[in-house]
Amino acid sequence: MVSMIFSWIPQAVASVDPNIHIGEVSGKPGEIVEVPVSYDSKGSEFSFYHSELSFAYDSAVLELVEGDEVVNQQAYENYQGVSLTKDTSVLGFIQIVTTNQQFIDQSTVLYSLHFKIKDSATASASSVILHSGVLIAQNDLFQVTGENGKVTVLSDEKPVGNVLVSIGSAQGKAGDKVTLPVDTVSLDQPIGSYGVRLKYNPTALQVVNVTGNVPGIQYNANNETGSVIVGWSDEDGGQSPIPASESPQALFKIEFTIASGAITGDYPVQVVDTTLPEHFTVTDTDAMEMNKQIVPGKISVVGSPVTPTTPSNPGSSGSGSSSGGSSTPSTPASTSEKITVNVTNERNTNAVVSATIIERTTGADGRKKDEVNLTAEQTSRAIESLKKAGSNIARIMIPDEKDEVSELNVKLPAKSTSLMADEKMNLYIETDNASLQLPANSLQGLGSDIFFHLVPIKDTAGREVVEQRIQNDPLIVKSSSNTADFRLVGRPMTIETNMSSRPVTVVLPIRETNLTQKEMDKLQVFIEHSDGTKELVKGKIVKFNGTDQPGIEFEVTKFSTFSMILMNGTSSSAYIQGYTDGTFRPNQAVQRAEMAALLSRILPSDSDEATLDTSYRDMPAAEWAREAITKATAAGYMRGNAAGDFMPERYITRAEMAVIIERLLNRKDITGAVTTTELTKEATDITLHWAREAVQRVLATGVMSVSPDGAFRPNEAVTRAEAVTLLNRLVHIEPELSGTSRWKDVSVSHWAYGAIQAASQN
Repeated sequence: MVSMIFSWIPQAVASVDPNIHIGEVSGKPGEIVEVPVSYDSKGSEFSFYHSELSFAYDSAVLELVEGDEVVNQQAYENYQGVSLTKDTSVLGFIQIVTTNQQFIDQSTVLYSLHFKIKDSATASASSVILHSGVLIAQNDLFQVTGENGKVTVLSDEKPVGNVLVSIGSAQGKAGDKVTLPVDTVSLDQPIGSYGVRLKYNPTALQVVNVTGNVPGIQYNANNETGSVIVGWSDEDGGQSPIPASESPQALFKIEFTIASGAITGDYPVQVVDTTLPEHFTVTDTDAMEMNKQIVPGKISVVGSPVTPTTPSNPGSSGSGSSSGGSSTPSTPASTSEKITVNVTNERNTNAVVSATIIERTTGADGRKKDEVNLTAEQTSRAIESLKKAGSNIARIMIPDEKDEVSELNVKLPAKSTSLMADEKMNLYIETDNASLQLPANSLQGLGSDIFFHLVPIKDTAGREVVEQRIQNDPLIVKSSSNTADFRLVGRPMTIETNMSSRPVTVVLPIRETNLTQKEMDKLQVFIEHSDGTKELVKGKIVKFNGTDQPGIEFEVTKFSTFSMILMNGTSSSAYIQGYTDGTFRPNQAVQRAEMAALLSRILPSDSDEATLDTSYRDMPAAEWAREAITKATAAGYMRGNAAGDFMPERYITRAEMAVIIERLLNRKDITGAVTTTELTKEATDITLHWAREAVQRVLATGVMSVSPDGAFRPNEAVTRAEAVTLLNRLVHIEPELSGTSRWKDVSVSHWAYGAIQAASQN
């Protein structure tokens, strides 16, 4: 009988590194979607006839189609399926076991997961991940890794528009008339109306006139209080809007007279509070408020004579008279220069892999702007050189040695980002004011040109406005009972982009050299998003742009103004955070790099451990976690393999977690109240497992446990909910059961609610 059953099984070939790929689909609430699950041989000769794959999904967004959970069973039919079973007994998980008569020996679609998007789902991306996976070739088991998929929930509603407005700058001497432009830098939907209230110093500046390129602009200036309100609405009811454009376009111009007694210096022209509609509002053609951001401007009063600005309407009444025969001097033309900068190999800053051009423009007002366009040709050249060097990180360092550049625009054409994503290349854009780290997966499938607009707020007046705005914000008031505990550190940065909902790592330099280590540990980043939301992010201390200067690193998916602050009066116990969409994603599996980061935040760190430099071949894949991986390795919590890889992106299994916990329990400062008792019964599924002894010892402490059926599930990935529960037990953090849930996908009835609350709040 056995001979008859297995007589058709061919000889299997050893595996290299095949994996399971989960596709990406989209749909609206209420729609049915099919998420394809494919086997990718990665060019190896591995073959298998039996698979046991477990998938995790967010049950708050997706629900399996009952009775028809697995569809499009292509491989099962093509390779003569013998059996296909599914287990959906645990909410948020589905396990699928298949057996075929023929070996699957090439890349193919296995089947699709059949989901309905819940009617209550909001527009966002929801991950579908491989929770655990085993492929069987004869009697050999292969632990297969997976590439995450996702279901993007689309909205029936019209998307909210985005607009970035820039108040320009002008320069003149006492008694001059100067014109200040107000332009849109980027605009992705037409504008139907706008209104802006600008503040200025009335002792130095007086508004003379406001003009625009479209009819219907109205203004009201109060030169006693230093306030001017400018408004416009489409008189045709949305038929003649200000069109969408990725290029700058003028909104209006304000003509000022500089007072005869004005002293030299910079005088800001700005919106006091951009969050208040009475100060700043922009609506689309359907009268919907848009996501908006405004960059402040200034008028510089100089002591020496300058060439006067050409009046916008020479010879008109109110603009002064000129002597007969005299000509009006022309406005100084702007000048530009081209600067070549190198694209370098991340592993060796002296190894040039390509080059690009900075076009630095000096306007008539003296302001310098940089424009960088990384062309497809330059990108292709860089990729070829990086591949030869065995690196996957390209870095562009944009210099500003004299600290004179007022804004930077970086353009990444769609072809360039597509090339980077296809070759899994990461791009670092480094300036003296901020560093942006764009991972390859964030560049995938963009489909259009991407821009980044960086504006450091250098002037004292601008910093004071930001500081006053932050100090009165509820987030700060809630975090500190004494406003004296709050201090703005360094320069606020305004960063805008049209690449939304994609994770980007930002690093800001810590410019103050007199901060103690204790003060640096208390630094946080206050983020004012252009959609009106705000958040306070802890971040972590790293080396800024690879130098000895410290910086603070954090991840965002949307941009606006970033301000580094020091909160002396707070103490933080949070060691894990949720996502900017308000979710915690408790069922999402934890990668090894992420576990190293959690351990480095919650566990004691010996002073000499931080100085060690552990180098793994695959470290560039998790550069953000380099310091955490180094500490975890040096302390003996985690280890790489014999080949010199840390495998940062592989999910950590429950067996590996047990081994880590066993190592940690040997520390006197961690053991504490953890006691060990004798287990009368062994877990049912670890008898022959390599981590059996470690699992048994950890089970005896009660830090980990088995399921009701006695199984430990050693090869399943540890989820975020499981991770915080285990770490809380390890360091004796009590569950926090009071208050309302911090995360919209973690209800008070969730089994890990108390642990998640305690681990993710200050």
